[in-house]
Amino acid sequence: MTAAPKPTRGGESLALFLAHALQLESEAVERYRELTDAMDAHNQPEVAKLFRDMSGYAVMQRDEIAAMAAERGRLPKLHPWEFDWGGEAESPEAADWDAAHYLMTPAHALQAAVACERKANRYYAGVAATTPEAEVARLAQEFAQEEAGHAALLEKWLGRYPGPGEGWDDDPDPPNVSD
Repeated sequence: MTAAPKPTRGGESLALFLAHALQLESEAVERYRELTDAMDAHNQPEVAKLFRDMSGYAVMQRDEIAAMAAERGRLPKLHPWEFDWGGEAESPEAADWDAAHYLMTPAHALQAAVACERKANRYYAGVAATTPEAEVARLAQEFAQEEAGHAALLEKWLGRYPGPGEGWDDDPDPPNVSD
């Protein structure tokens, strides 16, 4: 029996860092598309457009990372359990859908997006601070700044959508649930 490969924070080499960054940005694309769909379903076209735009930014960043990787050779193929997100079980950009609710408001969706962007910022900043590789540190710092910018934009939008009042999740016609 062979031991499982040791997870990495992605700072051990440029290839591992790019593999982590590619996965992280792919998660961001998926999350923003899901949030777009949720806001479309909740008839919140302004917030849906914001999330659609954010998804577009994540696609561009993902594609830039893929191009960097292509220039440098193949990336290692990592299984989901081989990623190390700095103590987190999932990618920083993976949405925490445990807190999702079918009556969620734009404020809830924006809060979820801000939380992911902050976690991504912390991940990249952590890699930048701990990697022995100069190129990885430079890229990680650049990516951390981009994530901080995304969080700031979303926080600005959050100011436009106050949190829901008490009883926001009361539903006079709840969905049918059988135990």
